[in-house]
Amino acid sequence: MNKIGKNLIYQSSYQVLKILMPLITVPIVSHALGSSGVGQYAYANSIAQYFVLAAALGLPLYGTREIARIGDDKNLLSKKFWVLEGFSILLTGVVLISYFIIGLIFNFGTIYFIQSLLVVAAGLDVSWFFMGIEDFKKITIVSFFLQIITFLLIITQINSSNDLIKYALILTVATVLNPITLWYFLKKKIYFVKPKFTEMWFALKGSMVLFIPQVAIILYTNLNKTMLGALGNKTFVGVFSNALLVTTVFITLISSIDTVLMPHATRLFSQNKYNEGYVMIQRVLNFEAYFTIAIAAGIIALSDKLIPWFFGSSFSGMNTVLPILSLLVIFIPGGISISRQYLIPQNRIKEYNNSVYLGAIISVILNFMLIPTLGAVGAAIVSVAVEVLIWLIRLWDFWKSTHLGYSRWQILINVIVALIMIFVIKLLTTNMQATPITTIIQAILGTGVYLGLTTILKANPILPLLKQVRDRSSVKNRY
Repeated sequence: MNKIGKNLIYQSSYQVLKILMPLITVPIVSHALGSSGVGQYAYANSIAQYFVLAAALGLPLYGTREIARIGDDKNLLSKKFWVLEGFSILLTGVVLISYFIIGLIFNFGTIYFIQSLLVVAAGLDVSWFFMGIEDFKKITIVSFFLQIITFLLIITQINSSNDLIKYALILTVATVLNPITLWYFLKKKIYFVKPKFTEMWFALKGSMVLFIPQVAIILYTNLNKTMLGALGNKTFVGVFSNALLVTTVFITLISSIDTVLMPHATRLFSQNKYNEGYVMIQRVLNFEAYFTIAIAAGIIALSDKLIPWFFGSSFSGMNTVLPILSLLVIFIPGGISISRQYLIPQNRIKEYNNSVYLGAIISVILNFMLIPTLGAVGAAIVSVAVEVLIWLIRLWDFWKSTHLGYSRWQILINVIVALIMIFVIKLLTTNMQATPITTIIQAILGTGVYLGLTTILKANPILPLLKQVRDRSSVKNRY
């Protein structure tokens, strides 16, 4: 199996774990802490994320790209790593001081100060190095191990609303242990090279180019939670955050494909293999869309029976918010695919920035217009509107240069079948009780309808892949 295949397995296996863990921990946490407790944690975390972003300063994307360009030269890898990580550590110290000063001024509370460790984790994060050399095995093993420990601690220690601080400690300490553990594996890949200040300054400026759009991104992904909390209603934050968590779990799984393919796309374009790279992106877009459309429709169909038993009665507000946010599962992976496989590998930073800048501006305007009157529903509407806009801008940039994009026939059929799936699920399960058994029946029913109809109508992109595998096997058998 080639490196891309192995990396995809590593990433996908870890992302599957990240999906399975919330299936158990989210109901435990939601029932124990309630919408108010979940909201308090999410509000403090939304503020902490601004500082985490400042400490990272675009390094995850910039570092991955720079390391991928070097190849296997240990001397160059060592020099580049310490230049990049050197300025990251210095910057983290400055950001951490600012974090505590602002926390004391505004009296943000214990949960906020516990999450200062997230800033430390951002400064020590070296996963970008391993992604750059396409070594996803170590990242996966470390993350997998820590996820298991976190999972065990949550199910044994979080029992009531009094465990909010304990919950914050578990998540935060696990986050900072992840990058610390990865440092152990670095010694076989690089050696210490004292970085020069001029080189760190140059790297800082290069990273800043990707940092500025990250500021814009956090405005349209994080501002809504901050505003909901600032308005004084932590329950709204809890409802919105849990609804967003459901969609994020699936987005993370789908986007693991892009994480693996970004270094490969960078190499293809650096070797002037443009057509090969463009065709790969088009296939990924259609492949992702097939699944994301089904997942979004599934969330809409299952939400009213899922929420009562999975999250608890205090999260009844999710019945309106979750179906709206389900559309993010379609549009966010599409936008991420184009940015990670096309815009960033080709250094088309201007086009990348334009999409996030406009998204941030629209987000700020709409958040101030809708959140004060509509609360969590307004935040959901803004989130979807902004992500659709960003997806359209990036899709236009890709099509304008390549004249490639989605298969209109496949997307049309996928959407129609998804609507039929929702109708069938609602029709056949409307009188069932809100229980885990009902949700399982709905999921099986929906999967059967979607896979069956898309296969019959030849709008299933899995079929050509299976045909390729079968053809290759038959060719090998001849010899």
